[in-house]
Amino acid sequence: MIIDLHTHSSASDGQYTPAELIRLAHEKNIVIFSLTDHDTVNGLKEAEKEAAKYGIRFIPGIEISAQEDEEIHILGYGINYCDKTILEACNNFISDRSNRGERICDFLRNKGIDITMDDIRTISGESNIGRPHFAKYLLNNGYVNNRKEAFDKYLDTTDFYEATRRKTPTIEQAIDLIHDVGGKAVLAHPALIHKTDSQLEEMIKTLKKQGLDGIECIYSQHSEDQTIYYLGLAERYNLVISCGSDFHGEQVKSHVELGMMLDNNKVIKRFIANFL
Repeated sequence: MIIDLHTHSSASDGQYTPAELIRLAHEKNIVIFSLTDHDTVNGLKEAEKEAAKYGIRFIPGIEISAQEDEEIHILGYGINYCDKTILEACNNFISDRSNRGERICDFLRNKGIDITMDDIRTISGESNIGRPHFAKYLLNNGYVNNRKEAFDKYLDTTDFYEATRRKTPTIEQAIDLIHDVGGKAVLAHPALIHKTDSQLEEMIKTLKKQGLDGIECIYSQHSEDQTIYYLGLAERYNLVISCGSDFHGEQVKSHVELGMMLDNNKVIKRFIANFL
């Protein structure tokens, strides 16, 4: 079956509106779908309504940015997105993201780049401001040759994070928030975490005790060996399995396509959708 439980819309930093994203999912024959915008639930009502038109099983989701020794993303699935607890938390996240945008502008200006928040708002529109919007500005104005260079040179460096760090929940707080609104908490794209396999396993052992429900084992940027390793961790620590592309749209992440094939019966038995 074709599914996708990790996608982003224009409610955060994606290219397409929630409804457009659902229509794309229908064109791709996706049967189970989740919208997991960064730190916001603003697109979920629109997406859920559109999914019902096409008979797509829709799982309300979110991707929460948490902070330990580095930024870690926790996916929340099956959340009650109308609960005031998540709405208040998201309002705080959005406010802090806006403040961080000013810090990013300051950082880039110190690097000799002529940029203002008005420039970024022109790109982001009504979306929550995120690093892809800054990357697009850098590319559009000739400071970099491609999106990857924007991140490698400016937006994914140690001095960038030191200068622009925002107030974020701990991983345990993110897990608790997801649980408080009826959801399951899943560690996103473990291969993107800057840890060795042994360090990652130790972290997962700790997070399991803190209530972690699953791991995004199958991800668009995971190698086959990485996928096998993460599936083993999920089984070892009795965690459910998630699967997602991290689709943002061709203009944002041109190398990521919408939809993932899930046809391993052993994996399907531990698939998170079975537990929601």
